[in-house]
Amino acid sequence: MHNMINFRLPPFVRLLLFGGLLGLDSCNTDSAPDPPVQWPTYRPVYASHQEVRKVEALPPQPIRRPGKIYIKDRYLYINEIGRGIHIVDNADPAKPVRLGFLAIPGNQELAIKGDILYADNTLDLIAISLADPRNIRVVKRIENAFPYPSYPTERNVRFECADPNKGIVVRWEPATVPNPRCFR
Repeated sequence: MHNMINFRLPPFVRLLLFGGLLGLDSCNTDSAPDPPVQWPTYRPVYASHQEVRKVEALPPQPIRRPGKIYIKDRYLYINEIGRGIHIVDNADPAKPVRLGFLAIPGNQELAIKGDILYADNTLDLIAISLADPRNIRVVKRIENAFPYPSYPTERNVRFECADPNKGIVVRWEPATVPNPRCFR
C-alpha cells in the first residue's frame, strides 16, 4: 500500500494552472516573426548660416504647427514650430485679426519682457522690438548662444542623424527614413 497524500487545489489555482498551460501551447516557434516595430521617423531640414539669420516680417501665414502662445497686451504671439511667430491682434477675442508673421528659422521658444520679444533663431538668441507690432525689427543678436540642434524635440523617435557639414538644422520633418541610425 502506498502512502498517498490527498492534495486538492482550490478551483482558482486549478484555473490559473490550466490557463498557464494553454499559454505555453501558444509559444510556437514555427510561426513567422512579428513585423519590425514602426517608429516615427524624422529628417532634418537644413539652411545656410546666411539663410538662418534672415529674420523678416511677412504677411499673415497659415498656422500649421503651432507651439507656444504668448499674450502681451492685446496681442497674441503664436509660435510656428521651426518657422517663426504669428502676430494676432486679439482686442476683440470674437474677431481676432492676424497682423503678420515673423519668419525666424529654427524658432522653438519665445518670451517677452517689456517691449522686447526674445526668441531662439537656431543657434542664436535674438531680441526684437515690439514697440510697434506693425513695424518689428531685430535690435540685438547673440550668436551661438545655443548648441547645434542635432536632434528633434520629440521623444521616442528615430531620425536621420544631423550632419553639420550640410548646414544648420532649422526644423525636423516627418519622413520615411530607411534604417535611421539615431534615436531619442
